[in-house]
Amino acid sequence: MNKWLKRAGLGLVLLLAVYGATQLWPQPDRAVNIFYATSFEERPDGIVGFPSFNAKTGQDFADGGITAIQQTTGGTLVLPPGASAQNKVPLMVILHGSGGAWAGRSVNLAMRLARNGIAGLAVDTFTARNLRSTDPYLERLRKAPIYTQMADALSALLALQEHPYIDAERIGVTGFSLGAGSALYMMFEPVVENVLGKDGPRFSAYAMFYGGCMVDFDDFRVEGSPVLIMMGEADESMSIPGCEKFQDRLQNLGVDVTLKTYPGAGHGWNNPFPQAFVEDAVVTRDCLMKWTNENTNVEMTSGYSMENPVGAILAISKCGNSDGYTMGFNEAANRQSFIDLWQFLQRSWQLAGPTEPLP
Repeated sequence: MNKWLKRAGLGLVLLLAVYGATQLWPQPDRAVNIFYATSFEERPDGIVGFPSFNAKTGQDFADGGITAIQQTTGGTLVLPPGASAQNKVPLMVILHGSGGAWAGRSVNLAMRLARNGIAGLAVDTFTARNLRSTDPYLERLRKAPIYTQMADALSALLALQEHPYIDAERIGVTGFSLGAGSALYMMFEPVVENVLGKDGPRFSAYAMFYGGCMVDFDDFRVEGSPVLIMMGEADESMSIPGCEKFQDRLQNLGVDVTLKTYPGAGHGWNNPFPQAFVEDAVVTRDCLMKWTNENTNVEMTSGYSMENPVGAILAISKCGNSDGYTMGFNEAANRQSFIDLWQFLQRSWQLAGPTEPLP
């Protein structure tokens, strides 16, 4: 029984980190805005803010976020040299992992992209909800689960339509771990169409840094833009075979999907700490999440709903384990994954320039 309870408790932590499909505390009565809405005409880069909403379940996307608490979110926008109204540039929306953006990984990627002619908006979903690195892990994930991050990304896409220096037809999304999961979900029309409208803007490229691919939809309709999936071969927390099956399924729909794997790399290979094996970390690579026609998530190997705490604990206790996994900085994967990202965007957006990006 103690072993089961340990697995169940750890499973709930990962559930909130990766899927954010449930909450154990009441929703706050009001939003505390850390970011303030920005006019891109007056402030085209730097710290920016824009309207969003605090999505907590799939139903919040079904009704377009109207019933959710409205919130100003934001992040750091980095522009390439020479970007202007006469020289519009493409942009990547960058989403942090469940550990937050405090280590600078998202802003660092935005800066590297900017050196190569692509703007980057590093969205900070946690700070926007008045969270800090010293806040308890579960508190971060209660206030800002994956659904909230997805709402921020879609809101960023809408706001960027009005940016005078950004090519609105070439805005993509990428993310690390939790953020990669957000990017994956936003490929699917059942998630985005009620927020952006059936004829509204869409992301034109999707790139995932070490995110899980074990998802399914009753209504498996995708937007159709190119996809890049990047996985570490030594990452025990994620299923490369699962991503291969996901790749095949998307390709059968006519989507251009590239899957890259990196030998010796674990999870989070561009994190600022040494790679090591993390004992007792929860592994859910065999859990399969399905977004139903009722806009709920169900773990299919167990049959339990992820929309309530009890179902979530029971689901993860059956499909997951606490065997641990490898994570941390891997220099070779860090370098090659950025090259692969640049080449993917260069091909997807028909960008000029060298195939080997600046470091």
